[in-house]
Amino acid sequence: MRTLFANADWVFIGGKFAQGVDLLVEGGLIAEILPRGEPCPCDMTIDIAGKSLLPAFWDAHVHFFQTGIRAIEFDAGEYRTHSELFEGIIDWLATHDSINGYGYSPEGDGELPSREELDKISAEKPIFIRRVDGHSSCTNTKALEIFGEILTSAKGFDFERGHLSLEAQVVADRFMLASISDEGLRDSARAVAQEALSKGCASIGALIPSPRWVGILREIDLPIRTFPRLETLEPETARELGLPRVGGCMPMVDGAFGSRTAFLTEPYEDMPSHFGECEISQTALDDWFVRAGKAGLSTAVHAIGDGAVDMILRSIEGIPKSERPWRSRIEHAELLRDEQIEKIAEHGISLAVQPVFERLWGGAEGMYFRRLGERWRMTNRYRDLLDAGVVLAGSSDSYITPIDPLAGIFSAVEHPNANQAIRLEEAIEMFTIGAAKSEGEEAMLGEIAVGKSADLAVLSGNWAMGEIEVSATVVGGEIKFGKLS
Repeated sequence: MRTLFANADWVFIGGKFAQGVDLLVEGGLIAEILPRGEPCPCDMTIDIAGKSLLPAFWDAHVHFFQTGIRAIEFDAGEYRTHSELFEGIIDWLATHDSINGYGYSPEGDGELPSREELDKISAEKPIFIRRVDGHSSCTNTKALEIFGEILTSAKGFDFERGHLSLEAQVVADRFMLASISDEGLRDSARAVAQEALSKGCASIGALIPSPRWVGILREIDLPIRTFPRLETLEPETARELGLPRVGGCMPMVDGAFGSRTAFLTEPYEDMPSHFGECEISQTALDDWFVRAGKAGLSTAVHAIGDGAVDMILRSIEGIPKSERPWRSRIEHAELLRDEQIEKIAEHGISLAVQPVFERLWGGAEGMYFRRLGERWRMTNRYRDLLDAGVVLAGSSDSYITPIDPLAGIFSAVEHPNANQAIRLEEAIEMFTIGAAKSEGEEAMLGEIAVGKSADLAVLSGNWAMGEIEVSATVVGGEIKFGKLS
């Protein structure tokens, strides 16, 4: 089947918007890029006049199954005060036996509710609610009884307040996730795939916390491309499963700014004696990188604070170049010093970044300012990173924020620190070829070029006004979302 995508107002090619260009697709690949109107024998012509044609988007860092699970669980993100949250909990428990909640962001980035407060709402039904950043949570006594001894010796477990962070948060999360049925996971995966397609996204960097879940993902015939990365401290397990990628949020060097667990080299502005937390020792991190390199894996490691990034750089610099992982990425890297940017560029490390975080928490009045003071000007330094030649992979960190590449693109363009804002074309490349490069998939994906996969996003609206919608998403030459004439 030879299909001609014709008459687009704009086509994004080679990092630029071009006009007067048509696209011929054959066998799932881009066969030709033609001047408009040039004779071209084809079986079907799809007229996309008035629309833009871009490479289909990527989301490079998605907690894949958890994204679907969150959609059917208690959404604490609707509430801003404890009193509002408590009313929501009461309403939910009127028809449910428990709460497994996501996304609570207390007003003014305040503390989470205490165990005592949640016990007053329910002593019989378990309540477990995560902060919006996913790095801390609050529980009632009933939930702690269900978790049992798994939390007893875990770092970050505060029984009196019923608060979990660090290792305790990870242990509790994995306990909850392990109880989900295989069919529940399949339903979750299908829902995430459809949501991604509706946002123009054809490829997902899927963070998978369990070998069992890797098997389930492989069983499902999804309409999008997934690139699973096993989150484990045992890189050999990823190789045994035939995966080329390991890491993501395990190992996790630190936590997050909102939970004050991101590891900093200077203390928190609103807690002057506190520098955050390390979740892994330098020795253990060094060993993990060495083992991943020997296994021939691509690595990704969570690090938000500059202290955590220092640890990753020390690990990589301590390995001979010939023995390093074949491609290394840092997840988030939200606070960077100048010399760190230079080293990241020197070592060819890519970054998985989340521009929507700046829209949510950046600026002189946002959470970054409250936690970091004037260091808010050093967060998510996209302009400086691109100028240094660092590959940036756009992502959402879903379930933390929704899969929505266009929101990420415009957030990067409208960065609250004007010195770190980037051009529209650069932001698009973050969510296309940049993400593909970070996953080692740039040979066939991430851009409109002859011989590459025909993964396309057809968009409508006004770029200048930032009012763009997804009309259709094409994967391998087939329309998987939307309708085109």
